[in-house]
Amino acid sequence: MKFLDIKHIVSAAALAIVAFGFTACTKDLDVENINPQQVPDVNEDALFTKIYSNMVTTGQTGPNGNGDIDDIDEGTSSLIRQLWNANELTTDESHCIWGDAGIPEFNHNSWSDTHPMMQALYYRLYFGITVANYFLQQTEGATDDKVLTQRAEARFLRAFYYSFIVDLYGGGPFVTTVSSEAAPYASRTELFNYVEKELLSIIGEGDGNEILKDPAQRVAYGRADKAAAWLLLSRMYLNAEVYTGTAQWAKAQSYAEKVLADGTYDILTSTSYSYTPFQLLFMGDNDSNGAQKEIILPAIHDGISTQTWGGCLFVIASTCSEAINKAYYYGTSENWGGNHCRKQFVEKFFPSGGYATGTPDVVAASANDDRALFYNEGHTVSITKESDFTKGFAYVKFINLHADGSQPKHKQFVDTDYPMMRAAEAYLNIAEADARQNNGQCTTVGLNMIKALRTRAHANANITSFSLDQICDEWSREFGYEGRRRMDLIRHNKFGGQGKYKWEWMGGTIKGTPFDKHFNIFPIPNSDINANPNLKGHQNPGY
Repeated sequence: MKFLDIKHIVSAAALAIVAFGFTACTKDLDVENINPQQVPDVNEDALFTKIYSNMVTTGQTGPNGNGDIDDIDEGTSSLIRQLWNANELTTDESHCIWGDAGIPEFNHNSWSDTHPMMQALYYRLYFGITVANYFLQQTEGATDDKVLTQRAEARFLRAFYYSFIVDLYGGGPFVTTVSSEAAPYASRTELFNYVEKELLSIIGEGDGNEILKDPAQRVAYGRADKAAAWLLLSRMYLNAEVYTGTAQWAKAQSYAEKVLADGTYDILTSTSYSYTPFQLLFMGDNDSNGAQKEIILPAIHDGISTQTWGGCLFVIASTCSEAINKAYYYGTSENWGGNHCRKQFVEKFFPSGGYATGTPDVVAASANDDRALFYNEGHTVSITKESDFTKGFAYVKFINLHADGSQPKHKQFVDTDYPMMRAAEAYLNIAEADARQNNGQCTTVGLNMIKALRTRAHANANITSFSLDQICDEWSREFGYEGRRRMDLIRHNKFGGQGKYKWEWMGGTIKGTPFDKHFNIFPIPNSDINANPNLKGHQNPGY
């Protein structure tokens, strides 16, 4: 039995350790008191913060030591790190040169129910759910406005974590309380319905008085408000046909429009800095350089108080090498350089070649698109040998530099907040939902959304039509390396179970080989199937 030791809850802001005395096992979500006679002493604010910090931190002392999840390497238990791996390495965007356990299976779309990275991600998500459940139990019956707002946010985050279970694993264990009983199984549709109901409730379209703040009145940067819930609803509805078999395009468009309606959030289009507005979204001061206008839900990073081998450090260090750091300093001494671009990702910006050679600013200029942030000096575009670090361009999108010229707080660990949700998603949700409802072609409504994103990127916006295939490519150009590509390919029928669209090393061959549709959902870890009798017979098909 794998135990998640959450006896110590850590504030992401101050790393204050607060003992509250229980141990949770997410294999069956079994929770046992260490001393049943002793009433736990709970710091509710620290417990609340831990629900958020679960997106970034991996333990109690960071970057390693006293990890949240036993028997899994702490750095690899990072939520962002494993979401990124699962949604990028399995697709047409990224290929990892390393040979670590689990990476070749991701590169080749050939994982099993013992895959270590999917196991780590599964437990990390359920850890977050468990902490949210415990907070909500501890604050049940509260009437104070502050706690009611916190409860609404905890419910949002719990629904957010469950939305990843829906997307990645289909069905799975389902609990909303901390209990000693083994968690029952819920199907994909049941979990979808739960997430939808919770989100509608906390935006005020259901019962109860636990309501998220309006965008203009949100508590603080980094705290979820109604816009986050609207955007998550839009995301769920955009993928509803995949998740439940029933399309809900009109709802996807409607809730995305709510995100933009009052102007609190919008895409960042201007700057007084030397960097482009798009670059500002992924820099070390993106909490203050104007990017906070677009970032609706950040996973907050601080080079001193949220040190981790996962999070944004992983995204930056795993895509950049020592050679890149010398030619194009990106703000951290870490340079692991394992994740390289697949040729098909480069071709989204350069369909006919013609790219310049050099640093990201040089390459982006040759693409006439600010988003083409490739470093290709000494690199080939095609990954002809999987273990060769010169094969495949690097994509230097996330960096730890501060646009205002101030120094990062730490020379190793990063300040760059990871955008879990940003307003550009609402633009593309509207465009795609519009096309889905109009025979696969955008009307003026959708075209205006695409034009706005392309104008911001200084790309060609002189377009009179835009198809679903073009929208799928635009998702990659706008959100490349942000850990969501798999979802978009599945929705456009360009992932498992088809052979029309291929990429290098898809299915394990350099030219690309189709792989089975059952890989569109990851397996529930075999270890959890064995630990929880309620999961018997509920493994996803094909595993």
